[in-house]
Amino acid sequence: MAKNIYDNSNLAESYSGITTPLTFSFARRVYQDVYKSFCQIMGVSKKSIKANDDMFPEMVVFIGHRMYYNLINWYRLISLLPGYKLNRRFLEKMLGVEKEHNYTNQQRYSFWQKYFLDFPNLVWQVFKIIFLFLFMGGLIRNFNRKFDIIFARSSKLDLSSLDLKKLRAVYISLVKNLTRRWRVPIANDLAVMISTGVADKLFKKWLKQDDVYEYLKMSSHASLISLDPGLEILAISEKIKNDTTLSELFIKNDTNKIWLQLENEYKNTKVAEMIFYYLKKFGSRSPNELKLESITLEEDPKIFINCLKKIVSSPNANNLSKKTNIKEQTKSIKNKNISWVKKIVLNIIIKWSVNSIRRREETRFKRTLIFGFARKIFLQMGRLFVKLNLMKSHRDIFYLKTGEIFSIIDQKMSKDDVDKLIQNRKVTIKKWRGIELPRRIETDKTIKEQEQEFLIKTDIEVERTDLFGVIASKAKQSHIDGEALVLTDFDPVADYSNKILVTRQTDPGWSIVFPLIKGLVVERGGMLSHAAIVARELGIPCLIGATNATSLVKDNSKVILNFSTGQISYE
Repeated sequence: MAKNIYDNSNLAESYSGITTPLTFSFARRVYQDVYKSFCQIMGVSKKSIKANDDMFPEMVVFIGHRMYYNLINWYRLISLLPGYKLNRRFLEKMLGVEKEHNYTNQQRYSFWQKYFLDFPNLVWQVFKIIFLFLFMGGLIRNFNRKFDIIFARSSKLDLSSLDLKKLRAVYISLVKNLTRRWRVPIANDLAVMISTGVADKLFKKWLKQDDVYEYLKMSSHASLISLDPGLEILAISEKIKNDTTLSELFIKNDTNKIWLQLENEYKNTKVAEMIFYYLKKFGSRSPNELKLESITLEEDPKIFINCLKKIVSSPNANNLSKKTNIKEQTKSIKNKNISWVKKIVLNIIIKWSVNSIRRREETRFKRTLIFGFARKIFLQMGRLFVKLNLMKSHRDIFYLKTGEIFSIIDQKMSKDDVDKLIQNRKVTIKKWRGIELPRRIETDKTIKEQEQEFLIKTDIEVERTDLFGVIASKAKQSHIDGEALVLTDFDPVADYSNKILVTRQTDPGWSIVFPLIKGLVVERGGMLSHAAIVARELGIPCLIGATNATSLVKDNSKVILNFSTGQISYE
């Protein structure tokens, strides 16, 4: 049995592919603080938290400049809560891991400790968890209110007027005041995991069905912030299409000229107002939004303009305003042949799941804002480092870890040391870009030993084979076919119009192109991943978990998606 299991099936949605040291060191610290605080709010004893102190800094690890969950530590975390045997399966389903692992706590307890010391604490934990779940709506509203106050105050700061030490103080305050409050959203994530897991289990047992997620559409119950970018893009594109002059501007000109005209000649139009408002609101909600090194829509609005141009030029963009009432499309258990008691139970679980997922998406957007603000802080630090002749480009800061940046601020690293470190990491990252890593790694080696093995291993070509995915969002027909657009990462200039997008994973930043696509095939992620949720809400046919799809399907080739079997036929 392998001693270590590393898996990024779910994590790759937020941190796809190569990730820089700065992003990893920032995210690792966030995970460490958040989950220790989460254990406290869930009633885990101080003794248990201290006994597992080595776990929290190792929730995520860095292998070949990719981020992975240290899966054993996630099992350890869940084992600190009541109902581990059931929750372990729910965790695996939510993380979309390839296979189960029966992790067991090896510690043996005496009769006295088990029934007279641990049992009362277990009862206390159960009470706290039930309390949290019952009042989660109010707790999340309170979290959002406090977050908005703190974030609004921080956002008003003129970062360009601050020196390096003041910028560091702003960063430390950000981590302390915002990320450490994250225990309530993490508790809500647990509610998502348990509620959807229970719903799935009951559907299979009582209804003999495995399509519970078709009953969890947000649109029939409440709004979902993950849909807002796509919906607002459609509203803007419709406004442009209805204006002959602006429609001609977008169709006949390149993005540079369009942006220039919007900033000048058309700056007082309703369309320009909507675009500037979108960039202000969703400027940080960009593809790979949690990777600090990513270029955001706020930094380069032309990415957004290019997507708008393609939507305006495409007659096949998904226009939600012309769709039938979504509530009528959402399934109901009203006519199911089960007792009224079971119907009540299922309706309660479904409502709990829907509300928990909606709250999770709200807080994920808040998380995006935190990472966006951290990005601004580090970029400004980089600009000051350039002025001090400590680095050549302000974006070189992404090759450093947070601790190293603070060492530079404290003058504990020389210019030569900084130069050497950055150049070595650039070379290392370039080397890793050409090496594919598996989504799951089971090994008894150290991470360094495992990396050495990957570096000397020659890539093996993926053999042609039958390709299947899990049905996350059904099509109206049993099959759909179309031209494949195969992307291993987001490409702002690709032609998405009426294509079946085949990719490794998506995050909320991809929403800007969802209105264009005909279908979606994703290699990684579970039924609660961004791709699955948004595809269901927008009615985009979607298959997830299609391992090696980007290797087997050729770009521009014809593909057929079978929504009875989940098979993907490719040329």
